[in-house]
Amino acid sequence: MEGVAFTGSSGPPPTRSKYTKPPAAPVLRATNLSSTSTVATTTFAMNQGNIKHHEDLYFDDGNVALVVMSRSDDGDSEEHLVFRLHRSVLAKHSPVFKDMFTMPPAAGAELYEGVPLVRMTDSASDLEALLRALYNQPVFSIKSLDPDTPLRVKPLLLLADKYDIQHLRTLIVKRLEDDWPRSLLQWDSLEADIAGRLESYRAHGLAGCELEDDFPEPGSAIEVARQCNIPSILPAAFYNLSRLSIEFDWDNVRDPYSDPPEDWYSGTRSARWSCIAREDFVCLLQGRARLAKYLDEELRPPYPSHHAKGVCKLVEWDDYCAKSTRHVEGLCMTCTLCISDQIEKLRGEIWRRIPTFFRLVQD
Repeated sequence: MEGVAFTGSSGPPPTRSKYTKPPAAPVLRATNLSSTSTVATTTFAMNQGNIKHHEDLYFDDGNVALVVMSRSDDGDSEEHLVFRLHRSVLAKHSPVFKDMFTMPPAAGAELYEGVPLVRMTDSASDLEALLRALYNQPVFSIKSLDPDTPLRVKPLLLLADKYDIQHLRTLIVKRLEDDWPRSLLQWDSLEADIAGRLESYRAHGLAGCELEDDFPEPGSAIEVARQCNIPSILPAAFYNLSRLSIEFDWDNVRDPYSDPPEDWYSGTRSARWSCIAREDFVCLLQGRARLAKYLDEELRPPYPSHHAKGVCKLVEWDDYCAKSTRHVEGLCMTCTLCISDQIEKLRGEIWRRIPTFFRLVQD
């Protein structure tokens, strides 16, 4: 996808770059976006100490300046952060910017060092990430199944929607969908990967909790899916979250002053419960209840085959599905095939009904 590059290994969420001060006191004048000619005589200068040029996204040949409010390096005051860019680049990617730059001349606009100025209401760090994407620079590193991906991409998704940058949105949504299974086969593959990794960790004496850094986290995924309209990842994320205990909160178990439950060290998963909105928490509880009710109503143990012998005569058939296992070692071939077939059919039906259980679609 042109205009965007995701490279490198996983790292912390992007932070605001350090900025450099402009060499001379800048001046703002009234003008319009489609022309650099002055259309009003009102001018005013800002204190040089309250203005900074972005160190990377300030081009001498740029023909438009975007300015946002930003915190100073010491965090004690606000300053104007200026991006000097090319209208052709912004217009190429965003119909919103294109329309803005083709508006008829109007009095009352502003000039910054001879080019039209646009005051932006976005946060400095979010706008910086967006502009880096449009200028085809690495925005941030995304690895497959990274639990921090939703936190990283949410600001970009929101701005991509705001400025109608569809190719950027499409790329990010694809990345999220790759992390969250949309079929039972994909789900089983991910679960097998997690189980295998956990077994390997334990075999090498590693804490199972370290595994969480390598697999998706459902709380933040649900939040970004709701806020940025990505319903395709909700079923897997809700079902994943429904299996976790609220006692295992992502931030709390990582607090150096907390005492996480012992099970967390052995591999019990945690979630960012603070990301879950009240309405989604209700959906989660209702989904758990509906799933439990469905299992109670639909699970009917088969009677042992008339060919059954040995262990099949002794097994507690009323309890076989309650074990929540697909392993049927020790049973005769006839009973094994019968049970395995019923369990797989039931699993497929449960997967199909997940959106209904969690009220992600109308009943």
